[in-house]
Amino acid sequence: MNKSSISTNLSGKSILWFGLILIFIGISRHLPIDHPSLFNFSPTLAIFLISGAYLKGKYAFLFPIVGIILTDLTLNPNYGVNLFEPFMIVTIMSYFLIFFFGKKIGNQRTTPVILGAGIASAIAFHVITCSFSWISNPAYNKTFYGWIQSLVMGEPGYAPSYLFLRNSVLSTALFTVLFAYLAKGIALKQSSIRSKAILQAN
Repeated sequence: MNKSSISTNLSGKSILWFGLILIFIGISRHLPIDHPSLFNFSPTLAIFLISGAYLKGKYAFLFPIVGIILTDLTLNPNYGVNLFEPFMIVTIMSYFLIFFFGKKIGNQRTTPVILGAGIASAIAFHVITCSFSWISNPAYNKTFYGWIQSLVMGEPGYAPSYLFLRNSVLSTALFTVLFAYLAKGIALKQSSIRSKAILQAN
């Protein structure tokens, strides 16, 4: 493992602090309740992507999933859904997939790669969840046109799906880059503290 990869990985207390920050930011998912135009403008996907890319060890997935479950317990009653109904299970599986995307980034954590991964994660999440809605919702015709409708326009009488996708792409791209810089800054500070401790010991 080269020096650059070591200096940009979170470990020890830095994982705890970064994880707590992510959980706190996850609370911002409540914002769209009072501002419907911000539906899907959320840090959620970015949290899972960056956790996969930067958090190491067996607790890497614990921080984002705890934050999401805690906020879902208070959010879901507002949307009339339960935590363990089929759509929510598909959603959580999508989070696992995005976390895996982060793991696959490895040490290639340049800004263009992080940004591209964020956009790809938002699109993948949209396709997966809308496709499940198309399969399970009787409002959609079970045809190719019905599938496209679920992706673009959504169910009649509700806000169009493309607005959710737009907000998801914008927010995920924004928060992914911000979280990446935050994680890198924390990791570099951690590395600097270790280096000073080694110098003082010598």
